[in-house]
Amino acid sequence: MNRFLVLYVGPATPPDASHEGWPEWFAGLGERLVDRGSAIVEGRAFHGDGSTGDAAAQLNGYSIIQAGDVDEALRLIGDHPYLTEGREYSIEIHLLP
Repeated sequence: MNRFLVLYVGPATPPDASHEGWPEWFAGLGERLVDRGSAIVEGRAFHGDGSTGDAAAQLNGYSIIQAGDVDEALRLIGDHPYLTEGREYSIEIHLLP
């Protein structure tokens, strides 16, 4: 079984954003859920020249799931409630070697 980092990407969500459907989605993964993850807030970037700034990536959170391959991982995230937030919100997956 491969592990995949699931990144929730998009504009910052308000602190009181609804997470309706998330517990059920996590429960539906069963043993394929490795780590529910956490929200990611207040990102900062540190550049090679020593300067700092706001984080370039618009990351809202992460989870870790396991699947046989990338196609299965994509099927697993296809009905995630985060995707109902609108077109500017997306989910990325990355294989963890």
